[in-house]
Amino acid sequence: MKEIRSLLNQVAIINKKNSEILDATGGRFNMFRICGVNHYENINSAIIAELLNPNGTHGLKSKLLECFIETLGDYFSLKGFNSDKSRVITEYSTVEGRIDILIEDDQRKSIIIENKIYASDQPEQLKRYNRYAQSYKNGYQILYLTRFGDNASEQSGGGVSYLPISYKENIINWLEKCVSIASRFPIVRETIIQYINHLKQLTDQDMDTRNKEEIIEILSKIENLKAAKVIYQNYSATFNSIIEKYFNPKMEEFARQKGLEYHYEMSEELYVRFHLVNSNWQGKCRIGFTFERNQCHYGLCNNPVVYRISDENRKILHENLENRDIYSRKESDWWPFYAHYPNLSLDTWENDIIKSDNFLNDCKKKIENLLLAMDGINL
Repeated sequence: MKEIRSLLNQVAIINKKNSEILDATGGRFNMFRICGVNHYENINSAIIAELLNPNGTHGLKSKLLECFIETLGDYFSLKGFNSDKSRVITEYSTVEGRIDILIEDDQRKSIIIENKIYASDQPEQLKRYNRYAQSYKNGYQILYLTRFGDNASEQSGGGVSYLPISYKENIINWLEKCVSIASRFPIVRETIIQYINHLKQLTDQDMDTRNKEEIIEILSKIENLKAAKVIYQNYSATFNSIIEKYFNPKMEEFARQKGLEYHYEMSEELYVRFHLVNSNWQGKCRIGFTFERNQCHYGLCNNPVVYRISDENRKILHENLENRDIYSRKESDWWPFYAHYPNLSLDTWENDIIKSDNFLNDCKKKIENLLLAMDGINL
């Protein structure tokens, strides 16, 4: 136990130093996060597309697009792509689906970028885009952009020639070169720097590299290895403990006030999983907060094997939600209605669960909206 305390103290000192650096340099400032758009794929697509656009408002013409292609190096297969004479389109509609970013030059060559941050692949998504791309007789390349360079699912990309690229390496490396290119354009330069900081947070790289190396050096010492392993083994359980202390009692009280039963399931760093039921629902449905396919979501859940909410009731539910300015139309056999919300982070745990009830209040608001939207539904 003494070794564990010593190790935690050493890491805490380094983390404090890193926090002081962030405070002194404004490293915590992130306008994308402040505006609540940091995780939305269409927002990130729009930013990347604007920078790649030779006719973009940055005024750097094709330099940033050329730099992007150069950064991909030998992995870029379109030889002689004419960056000067190209156009960039976001959310490009085709008979095969909507392409996140389409770049085409005057020689009928194209670059297709599918941008995935948390969302999963749509049915045969890259296969469909590949069929559409056959119209570019002089060549095309499909880029599959994710946070960490993951491959597409087999059902989406099986048999398709595409290049996986990542925000963590490819995009950040490109943007860091763009900073130098934009050195005489201060507004553009500082915006790119801010976006790099945002992407480092999105890809878990926002801690100062030197401090990271210091922590690794401490953990790699022989006398600290066992203590580090014990900490690692108990890390996940920490989040259950926090929820039991700071969240569950208040959520249980809220549930009682609403005539609901609260059932806590489990927590990890990225999510809290729980559901609520009402005896009047007779086990037919529940309000759930869960984590699937690397994304938090909440909504109304039923088990279609046992009971499925009718199409008429689904329509009423969504109309009622829209009346409360909740416009998501996402639904499935299991979820008559569901919506994504941002994955939890350590900042969320510290500031919105331990130090305040922000996360609790947000959950309560979502639950209240769902209860109101269920008015008029006969289960």
